[in-house]
Order: sequence, then structure tokens, then C-alpha cells
Amino acid sequence: MRVNFGGEESHSWESDVEVPLVSIIVVTYNGHDSVTECLESISRLRWPKREVIIVDNASSDSTLEQVSRIMPTTRVIRLPANRGYGGGANAGAREAKGEILLFANQDVSLDERFLNGIISMMTADNSIGICGGIVIAWDRSWLVSAGQIFERLTGYGIDYGFGSSDLNLRRKTVDVFSPNGAAFAVRRKVFSEIGGFDEDLFMYFEETDLAWRARMAGTRIVCCSSSLVRHKIDQRRAYIALSRYYIDRNSLLSATKNYGFRNIVIHVPVSLGVRMAGAVILILSGRGDHARSMTMAICDFLVRFPKTWKKRARIQTTRKLTDKQVMEKSVLAGPGNIVKAFYSSLLPNTKKSRIATQ
Repeated sequence: MRVNFGGEESHSWESDVEVPLVSIIVVTYNGHDSVTECLESISRLRWPKREVIIVDNASSDSTLEQVSRIMPTTRVIRLPANRGYGGGANAGAREAKGEILLFANQDVSLDERFLNGIISMMTADNSIGICGGIVIAWDRSWLVSAGQIFERLTGYGIDYGFGSSDLNLRRKTVDVFSPNGAAFAVRRKVFSEIGGFDEDLFMYFEETDLAWRARMAGTRIVCCSSSLVRHKIDQRRAYIALSRYYIDRNSLLSATKNYGFRNIVIHVPVSLGVRMAGAVILILSGRGDHARSMTMAICDFLVRFPKTWKKRARIQTTRKLTDKQVMEKSVLAGPGNIVKAFYSSLLPNTKKSRIATQ
């Protein structure tokens, strides 16, 4: 049987056996107002072999009633407590049967050909372990991400093109440091070998940390320019105090685990210093809530440092590439990106900024 989905980045599959099974994992938490569009978009995906797994983080609203109404036969895993995005995603991955795992947020809508381009790229090149798509705003008015690049001074992942009105903005290369976490695919083998998501991060920076470890293990991370996903995201969301707390804390924890020893000694103290200076500037600019969140992030990082250091020993056993190879120039933020990221991080919103830290 020959299956052809069409489109410029589609792939022709000679038989059903050769079509990879994709396990679509959606972690939900009080998502009554957003999960409907997500599930409806999944049902419209033009992919013949897929399973859908919903992992609910102990929602207190009618999220699961919505799931039951839209996809009555879908497998649902009900967790007794909120284990964060990483914990929920790992629970879904353990039950998944597909050789490709697609992780999608509950507040996204996938284009019907979203999987076609991504899976075509992954099957054409076995060195690709993770593949994301192009993320645009829900109303299609601005670009959220064309993949993430990495900024070493702060340890942040920067969404390329964030806030741009040019929805066709793309990087010159398909390789990225990390996909945006709204929706992306991972080879099951790669996911298992690197240990899945770090559940201690709870939320924010999980995809960047996962991609970092995958790069260390020698796999490519790419962004498929034809796979589109809409995301219900406010441009200011990454800049609210709670978000900044998790991003600052988790980026420091990730650096401690994933850098080689020499770069830990260099970059972690620098990142700490940047955050301390940032807290002072935030206080002087009248943003005490953000200064407190940054200070809390630093304190919690120091408290969690011993456990993270122990975890680092296991993670480093998967390393196949040096830090220099992992941090190749094409996936690093340039001086202009750094200036924009620093400037926008001091603003109450990102309305005029084209990038954001994630």
C-alpha cells in the first residue's frame, strides 16, 4: 500500500509497516478552556498511525469531561497529584507504544500536516533525535518561535523570532539548540537513553534541558519550517514573576547537570552574577516582585545544588560530544540576541521585543 500525504516536505511510504506509529502525549491541568481546540486539531491530523495519551495532573475543573466528550476512546492517565509537565509527560511516555513521541501542550492547535513534515525529516535522517515546528500566536498575528538558540552568559534558551510580525521568518539553518516546547517530536530510543524529562524542574525549561542532554548524547535537534502550530500564549507570560522564578532556577540547575566541569566553573558563577545584578536593577526600576522571584530562584538553586550535582554524574555518562561540539556556533545566540534578551527582560512585557527567554 502506498500512502502519499502531499506537500513540499511530505514523504511517500511504501507500506503501512513502514509508517511509524506516533504517540501523541498531551499533559493537561485545569485546561477546560483550551483543551478542546487541542484535541480537535489532533483528530484532524493527516497521519494514519497514531495513538493519543492524555495525562491529567489532578485537574479540579472539567478538563477530563471535555476529553471524554471529544475523544471518548482515548487513553487517559489520571495522576493523583500535580507532578508538573515533566512528570506528566514521563508518565505518558512510559505507556506509549510509538517509536516517535510527540509532546504537545494543552493550549495548542496543530496544523493538519504538522506531523508530515516532522516525521519526514526524522525518517530521512537517523541522526535527528528531536524535531520541532514553527510556533505562531493563536490569532496568527506574530511569531512565537522558529526554534531556540542558546545564550551562554545567562544560560537561557531564546526563541528565535519571538514577537516578529513576519511569520515567514526562519533561521538560515534547520539546526537549533532546542525546539520550542509547545509541540515537538522525540525518538523514543533517544528519550529513553537520556532519561526523559527532569521532573525536578516541574515546569519551564524542560524542553531546553531535554534537548541539551540529547545534543550531549550526539543527536541532532532541528526545526521543520513547514510544521505549524498555534499557541495560546501572551507575549508577557514569560515575564510574570512566577515564570521568571522557574526559568531562572531551572536554567541554573540545567547548566549544573549538563556542562562539563570546566564550563560549570566558568558559566554557572557568571550566570549567578548576572541574576544578582539583574535583581538589583529590578529593585531600582520598581519591580520588586520580579526581584524577589529572581532572588528566590537563586536561593532555591543553591538549596537544590547537592541533589543536582549527584544527578549530574549519571547524566555525564551519556555524553558523546564535548561542550564545544554541543555549543556549536550555529545554535548560539549572537551579540545582538544577547542585547535584546537583556533589554526585554527588564520590561514589563515584550510587545516591542522580537525574542524572549524560555
